[in-house]
Amino acid sequence: MQDRLLIATRVKQTIAYASKSVENYPHQENVLKNHLLESFDHLLRLVYLSNIHVGEKKIEYRRDLLVELKMIDYYLKISCEKKLISLKKYHSLGTYLLDINNMILGWIKHETSE
Repeated sequence: MQDRLLIATRVKQTIAYASKSVENYPHQENVLKNHLLESFDHLLRLVYLSNIHVGEKKIEYRRDLLVELKMIDYYLKISCEKKLISLKKYHSLGTYLLDINNMILGWIKHETSE
């Protein structure tokens, strides 16, 4: 699971932790579960895409990463409100997301300062 990109490793760790949390969602919440898991997959894909592109396209992908993080946070908030995940898990996943968010912002800042 170790990757040369620290942010990719963090995203994978977050996906692993979140997957354990959402596997017990009731059947009627499959749409929410699927949106959440697809968003995590898309987040990881965007990490790799933003690493291989250059110039403005790279920054665009990194901004898309921030949007995808906001969507994941939204889905997790709904999950917590519906009592599908505990408040403790919500805060724990929020910490993971905050860490990833800070990494992305640092990545963008570094890219724009060059």
